[in-house]
Amino acid sequence: MKWIRNRWYAAALSEELGDTMLPRRLFGENVVLFRDANGRPAMLSDRCPHKGAPLSRGKLCHGVLSCPYHGLQFDGNGKCIRIPSQGNIPPTARVKAYPCVERYGVAWFWPGDPDRADPALLADIPNYGAPGWDAFHGPHTVFPASIANILDNLVDPAHTTFVHQGTIGGADASEVPLVVEQHDTRITVGRWIEQSEPVPVMRRYGGFRGRVDRWQYYHLYAPNLSLVDMGAVDAGGARDEDSRNRQYRTLSYAALTPESEHTTHYFWFVLRTFALGDAAVTDEMRQAYIVTFDEDRALLGAIQANTGDMLGNPLRLAIDNASIRLRRVLDRLLEQEQDSLAADPEWSNIPVVEQACANS
Repeated sequence: MKWIRNRWYAAALSEELGDTMLPRRLFGENVVLFRDANGRPAMLSDRCPHKGAPLSRGKLCHGVLSCPYHGLQFDGNGKCIRIPSQGNIPPTARVKAYPCVERYGVAWFWPGDPDRADPALLADIPNYGAPGWDAFHGPHTVFPASIANILDNLVDPAHTTFVHQGTIGGADASEVPLVVEQHDTRITVGRWIEQSEPVPVMRRYGGFRGRVDRWQYYHLYAPNLSLVDMGAVDAGGARDEDSRNRQYRTLSYAALTPESEHTTHYFWFVLRTFALGDAAVTDEMRQAYIVTFDEDRALLGAIQANTGDMLGNPLRLAIDNASIRLRRVLDRLLEQEQDSLAADPEWSNIPVVEQACANS
């Protein structure tokens, strides 16, 4: 399957963009990110239209890029605004620019048809910055795995018992069946584990004195955004929103962006309802999540090296229900996008790169 492009994808953390340029490879293309003259995130192809020099090797001054080869200058829209020793600027002196928006501490870009880049299509995260919630971001990471393999992992709570035993995993969850729901392009899979021991992070930060009823729900918003809603209440306690927010609840978001066919940028941030404003807890939790995601990163990299994107006829189990649904959603989204682009010559030659298994 090809990459789905008409969506907002994460390009960089807001904190990565400052007074210097940030070269990055996204969707198999070299780009350069920076802040324009108004402080807004901008992203251009990292290639001067004159001789093809990487613009990221040049200079950034007041939101204007200067080519390292002959000094051509480009603004945040990719327009050439100066050619040394030449007053006339040809209309072809432009660099491909990508629509960008900044929200939730992340710079997002639109790799598809720029005329469809509506900021209103970016995911709504109402708890970000809301009273009663704290947020922290993790470091930008590159996974040595395709976006398809990572998406499979993000609709698979069953793996936490075995892969994340020291952080979010609990042995008493392994025999509890998973519930799968689908709402158009959103896949939800999860379960309540009742009368259980709190997992390590809940025991440390939730203040529980005995057994708990804990939940773990993975929401995948195809094709590239994941939300893991995890928390606990005292065993037998109420499960309304106020009760679930009272002691321990985290909303962990992951935004995936293809780097290449077999590597993926992984951006993440976590919202929490406890220890608000406590920097020490933030630092401890950030490190715990880094350990957790590194466990995923190592295993998914090994899976990628061992199996590729699972083409063929792999063994399917009951716990794969959500994964199978997800692959079908990705197939459908890609088909719809390709149908809409087929009549547009400018977008009909987008390169083919695998994202998901065609035979799922």
